[in-house]
Amino acid sequence: MRVGTGLWAFDKGGSMIELNLLDSLAERLRAVFKDYELPAKSGLLQTVKVFTQYLPQPSGITLKAKSDTEAIVPQGYTSSDIESNFPCVVVKVDESTDNEEGTLTQTRVKMRLLVGTYDDSPDCQGYRDVMNIIEVIRQDLETMPGRVLDGRYRLEMPLTHALFEEQSWPIYFGQINTEWETGRPLMPRNFDMKHGG
Repeated sequence: MRVGTGLWAFDKGGSMIELNLLDSLAERLRAVFKDYELPAKSGLLQTVKVFTQYLPQPSGITLKAKSDTEAIVPQGYTSSDIESNFPCVVVKVDESTDNEEGTLTQTRVKMRLLVGTYDDSPDCQGYRDVMNIIEVIRQDLETMPGRVLDGRYRLEMPLTHALFEEQSWPIYFGQINTEWETGRPLMPRNFDMKHGG
């Protein structure tokens, strides 16, 4: 069941707002990149893949737990995994903040977009593809009418982006940091009475 107030619509008793935003943003980016191709590990052109939260696990092997929780590429990635998953954008939920009811900004959700490309040429210019993907995303998000996604999530400025300082050649990474204003579930009128308040 949907509950709407003004610009925002909320999922009541269903998925979290953050997960809905994650899926909406990933769906939008899949449409943006459906015809956008870059060279893959095979040397052939491949469209940019869009994943949510994490890259797919490697195929055909058993993984052991890895202590480096900040690793982006899962341990055990093979050439075929890289070939099938790069170039890519990984849409990630970072954190959310709920503010007091009645404030101008009720809920803010920080989303990070990781951009990964493959380029094994010795001149180390793979970062250029990363920057081009970042630019496509920037132009798309900043030109949405009212900067509103799906009539529910408003992109706040500034939008920041950067290349990773340490690059794991032949894979290159960059990221875009976004923040979205969303609605939030409303408390029932008798909430305090039901919960002893």
